[in-house]
Amino acid sequence: MKLLQAIAANRTGWVVVGFLWIAFFLAYTSRQSVSSTFGVLRSELGFTEAQLGLTGTVFLWTYALMNPLAGWIGDRFSKPRVIALSLVLWSGATALMGMAWSPVALLAGRAALAIAQGLYAPTAVAFISQLHSKATRATAITTHATAQYMGVIAGGWYGGMASEWIGWRAMFFSIAAVTLFYALLLHLALRKRTPESPGDRAASSPKSPMGAIFRTPSYLTISLAFVAVNAMLWIVYTWLPDIVRERFQLSAGSAGLNATAYVQISMILGLAIGAPLGDWASRRGESGRIWVMAAGLFLSSPFIYLIAASGTLAEMRLASIGYGVFKGMFSANVWAALLAVSPKDRAAFAVGFCNSLGGLFGGLSSLLVGAFKGHYPVATMFGAAASLGWISVAFLIGTAVWLYRADLRKTEAEA
Repeated sequence: MKLLQAIAANRTGWVVVGFLWIAFFLAYTSRQSVSSTFGVLRSELGFTEAQLGLTGTVFLWTYALMNPLAGWIGDRFSKPRVIALSLVLWSGATALMGMAWSPVALLAGRAALAIAQGLYAPTAVAFISQLHSKATRATAITTHATAQYMGVIAGGWYGGMASEWIGWRAMFFSIAAVTLFYALLLHLALRKRTPESPGDRAASSPKSPMGAIFRTPSYLTISLAFVAVNAMLWIVYTWLPDIVRERFQLSAGSAGLNATAYVQISMILGLAIGAPLGDWASRRGESGRIWVMAAGLFLSSPFIYLIAASGTLAEMRLASIGYGVFKGMFSANVWAALLAVSPKDRAAFAVGFCNSLGGLFGGLSSLLVGAFKGHYPVATMFGAAASLGWISVAFLIGTAVWLYRADLRKTEAEA
C-alpha cells in the first residue's frame, strides 16, 4: 500500500520511467540484432569466427571506455538533453552498420554505436534515481531495466527475421529510422525537466571528490560481482543465437528468438521477484539486499553451463529459464545497492564506472569464446564463466558480513 501511495505521489517520475523504458528497449534492439545475422555476415562479408566474436568485444570495450566519461558528462549537463542526444547519435551509428561493405567497416559501426549508447545508461539511471525517493527508487530502476530484456528478445528475433526477409542492411536502416523518430519525441517529452530544477542544479556542480567512490570497499566488491555477471551474460548475448542455429538446424529468425526469449522473459520474472525481495530484505537488515544478490548469482551460475551443454532444444530452454530467473534476482538489486553507498552527486559516474568494468570483461569473454570456439567445447567455456560467478559470490558474502553496513552509514552521514 505504501509503495502504491508513493507511486501515485510521483506521477512525473513514473512518466519519465515510461519514456526511458522505450529508449532502453530500442538500445538493446539495435545492439543485439547483429548476433542473429552471423550466418549472412559469414557469407556476404567474409567474417571469420574471431571477427564475429569481435562484434561483441568491440562494442563492449568501446562502451566500457565510454562509460566513465559518460558518467562525468551526466553529472554536469542536463540529463534529458544528454539522453536525447544519445539516441540521435546511436541512430546514426546503426545506419552506418547498414552501409558496411567489410568486416572492419561493420566493426567500426559497432564502435560508434557503443560510444553513442554509452552516454545513455549512466545518465538515465542517475536521472531516475534523482526523480525517485527511497520508497520507489529500486522499483523504478528495475522497471526501466526490464526494457533491456525485451529489447534483446526483439533484437534477436527481428535481426534474424528481417535479415532473411528484407536483408540485413534494411534491417539496420529500419531500426535507425525508428530510433531517430523516437529521439525527437523523447526530447519533447523530457524538456519540461529544465536545468533550473533543484536536482539539475545539484547535478551540474558535484562537490564530492571522485576518489570517494573508490575508497568505498562495498562499491568495489559489488562491481567485481557485476563483472562476473557480465562475463556470463555477454557470452549468451553474442554466441547463443549462432550456437542454437548450428546445433538445432533452425532458421536465423527462429534461432534468434529461441536464444533470447526464454532467457530474457525469465529475467523479467527474476526482476519481478528480486526487486520486492531485495526491498523486504533491506528492511530486515542493512545488508539484506546484498544477500539477495549473492543468492541470485550462486543459483544462476550453474545454469550458464547447462545452456551450452544441453542436448535438446527443450533442455536448452529450461536451462535458459533457470539462468534468467536467478540472474534477474541479482540484477534487480545491483544498482540500488551500488547507489546506496555512492555519493549522490556522483551517481552517474558511479554507474558509469561499474558499467565500464562489466563491459570490458563482457567483451573479453565474447572474444575468448570466438577465439577458442574451434579448439574447445563451447560447454567448457561456458562452464569457466559459471565458475567465475561462484567465485564472485564469496566477495558478496564478505561484503554483506563485514563491509556494507559501515559503508552505508558512512555515505548517509556524508550526504
